[in-house]
Amino acid sequence: MALFDLPAPLFALVDTGLATLLPAVARLAVWAAVAGVGTLFLYKWLSPQRRIGDAKRAAREARRALNGFDGEFSDAGPLIRDQFVTAFRHLGLVVIPTLISILPLLALLTWIEGHYAHRLPPAGQPPALEAAPADYQAHWSVGGDTPVIQVRQGQRQVAEVPVTAPIPVVEQRHWWNWLVSNPLGYLPEDSGVQRVTLALPQPEYLPFGPGWLRHWLAVFFPIMLIVSLLTYRWAKIQ
Repeated sequence: MALFDLPAPLFALVDTGLATLLPAVARLAVWAAVAGVGTLFLYKWLSPQRRIGDAKRAAREARRALNGFDGEFSDAGPLIRDQFVTAFRHLGLVVIPTLISILPLLALLTWIEGHYAHRLPPAGQPPALEAAPADYQAHWSVGGDTPVIQVRQGQRQVAEVPVTAPIPVVEQRHWWNWLVSNPLGYLPEDSGVQRVTLALPQPEYLPFGPGWLRHWLAVFFPIMLIVSLLTYRWAKIQ
């Protein structure tokens, strides 16, 4: 299991419980609110808030002193240096807590993309498949409970992938898959086929606007942004 997939069983368990009470768009709103509040409070817990506050005040004083300076440019060197020193001190205090605090958010986004972005086609409506390179052919086969992608080169079958999740692409393993894995697995390295793309249906979560506005991102990120701003002000996070 890849790094960002470690919390996936917990996300799935919570989402299954929410599904008994809420429709999909409401569950997305709940996840967005949790992401906004949780990310900021994790950052607050990890970061030295008092030192960050002192660094921000020192940076403001340095800027104020430089803006109010009315002498020769050659004499402004110490003020310019103080501005850079205080700014980098502030940056140094926040960058590591920020990077750590967004890791759970990246894991949540990875899980949501795999569960909310696409769905499997209805029975009897196979999706269009495209294999690369072009001399390979991908076919949708339904011989049991789980559909299967069969990849052939001419009459020779080179790969077979069960479609156990609504993931629109399957390919050979890459180095970044230690961060994010593909639930469908990977194409064999010796098969010659690099990628198979599935034209899976995309659920629409809003009843208005163009297609891109009905995507889960259009529900998730505005709510997360609003909740984050409210949390930032209410919790007085530095």
